[in-house]
Amino acid sequence: MKTLEKISDFVGKYMAIIVLVIAAMALFVPTSLSWVKTSWVNYLLMVVMFGMGLTIKPDELLIVFKQPKNVIIGCLSQFTIMPLLAFALGKLFKIDDALLVGLVLVGTCSGGTSSNVMSFLAEGDVD
Repeated sequence: MKTLEKISDFVGKYMAIIVLVIAAMALFVPTSLSWVKTSWVNYLLMVVMFGMGLTIKPDELLIVFKQPKNVIIGCLSQFTIMPLLAFALGKLFKIDDALLVGLVLVGTCSGGTSSNVMSFLAEGDVD
């Protein structure tokens, strides 16, 4: 159990550096990560999300329950501002209606892991 705690502490402490190093390797030396199969992506995303989760302390997680207004505002923004902005940009650039539907759908979907990683690296509030 102590070994798991040490690994958890290490990953939690250096998660940002680990993500940046692997991203730089993938960008500048793509062949160094060519052994990674696309079928592993879901598992790798789980590792990244778990690593970011290790950095959250229990008292930080309780903030979500103490400040539900922030969660509600975030959800409302995600499902109103984002699709409306996608729709407006689609109309502005005169995108075909079939593609516009897809654009609005993508605008409605959250960024998932990538947005969480970017927020985490920017030292944003990912709780």
